[in-house]
Amino acid sequence: MSRSFVARATKRRFSLSIYISLLLVAVAIIPLLVTIVGIEIFLRPSLVSQISADMERDAQTHVQLIDTYLAERLNDVETLSESDSIKNMLAGDRNSKDAASNTLFTSLHRDIADYISLSLLDFNNNVILSYPTAPTLHGSYLILPGMTQKIKATQKVIVSDVFFDPLANNPSVDLYARVVDKTLQPVGIIRASLSLHRLWQPVDATPQQEGANSYAFVLDQHGVRIAYTNPDHSGFKHPQYLFTSIVQPPLDFQQRIKNENLYGNNTNAVKSFPDEKLTSIQNDAQAPLIFSFNPIDQNQTFEAARYTSTVVPWTYYVLKPLSTVTGLADQQLLGIFIVVTIMLMLALVIGLQVGGRITSPITRSVTSLRKNSMSLKTLADEEQVVATEQSWMVEASQVALQSIRYYTNAASVAAQRLTGLSTELARRPNNFQDFRLNQSLKEIAEAAKYVDLAVKHQESANEKLAAALRVTTRAMEQLTSGAKSTDEAAAQLEIIVRQLTEVVGTQGRDFSSDAQPVDRQSGFIDHMQKE
Repeated sequence: MSRSFVARATKRRFSLSIYISLLLVAVAIIPLLVTIVGIEIFLRPSLVSQISADMERDAQTHVQLIDTYLAERLNDVETLSESDSIKNMLAGDRNSKDAASNTLFTSLHRDIADYISLSLLDFNNNVILSYPTAPTLHGSYLILPGMTQKIKATQKVIVSDVFFDPLANNPSVDLYARVVDKTLQPVGIIRASLSLHRLWQPVDATPQQEGANSYAFVLDQHGVRIAYTNPDHSGFKHPQYLFTSIVQPPLDFQQRIKNENLYGNNTNAVKSFPDEKLTSIQNDAQAPLIFSFNPIDQNQTFEAARYTSTVVPWTYYVLKPLSTVTGLADQQLLGIFIVVTIMLMLALVIGLQVGGRITSPITRSVTSLRKNSMSLKTLADEEQVVATEQSWMVEASQVALQSIRYYTNAASVAAQRLTGLSTELARRPNNFQDFRLNQSLKEIAEAAKYVDLAVKHQESANEKLAAALRVTTRAMEQLTSGAKSTDEAAAQLEIIVRQLTEVVGTQGRDFSSDAQPVDRQSGFIDHMQKE
């Protein structure tokens, strides 16, 4: 059997406290992860849709306000066309001039900020009356070619294409309405020049309303951007894409642009920046009102919402970076991630503390059990040594007992021989006359009796010694069995210690220095050799 003992527990990467911490982390994180997944799958798309719908509502609101404003101006022009003083003036009644001027004055002051001029024209493009200033020529025309017959043929107010005066920094349209006499014969035309600053204002305010990097623009029926968010609030500079086309205009319309100086073409020629995706959406009445695309003037994906006016053939577009649209959902996700991180740290700290408190008694018990195991192992070794020594003593005693029995038997034989000789000599007294010799024979016989008696006593002592050796042998066997049992108990205890060590995750240490070899054989052998 080994005389030394080394205890080593299996090394584990994590202790029980770490596992408890991880369990607490899992308990804290799993519901949050489920929440995050739910937000990502269900809430985030809903938030994105809601934000996109808000953009659409904003575009719709702006268009409705513009429609309301334009409808009021169209109604102003229509009311003017039905005024008796205007009819009389265009019919040639010079006495109606003052009344007609008052009518124009009254109409102008309904929107003095945006009306540029109100004019009465005949069908030969002659100005009959104008307030407050003379009408501006568009190219070389007061009324665009082909527009006169169109005006005569309809009772509705007609809206022209967009003009731009770079000196006054003023976009505008002309509103045309025919004037008929009492016999319903056309006698002239009313032209109202209307500024479009009311259109530009909500477009320029888009970044403040929708967020940074958001912008808006308005496309007319020709695909020209007649309004575009201007980052320069002073108005001295205009966006690069203002009055540019999303598609190459037809040749006849290009000629019209030049002839009529549409979009301020004489100062800055209208350029084309083709955008196929936007063009396809603009020309498709069934296209979605909310969509994503990459504008040619941007380097990222935008979420766009559009809404078309019911008064004029213009479409209002609001664009917001997709990252901004998803920003709210991302912020919520970020907030949850922060909460998850905090919960993770708290769970780790609490887990380590709780795990430490749970494993500390177990660790102390493991240490105590390990010490007890070492003590049992040492005791088993000592008992084994004692049993070995007892075995040697029994063997030596048995050898000595055999020698004693041999010499006792020899002494018994000699005593019997002496007794026989003395008896034989005593029976033949004639052979020995000397008194002293007879006396000696008597003494020999007495000595032989004494030796025989001593031998009997020695034999009795030998039997007692043999009995004692038998008892000692049984005790030695029991001691050996006890040493084996103690060794087995120590081994079982060590297995328990290792299992507990694996549970708590404590790395085992070398106990070979604690368990010293117990070897007393050499000293005992030397003693026996000396004996």
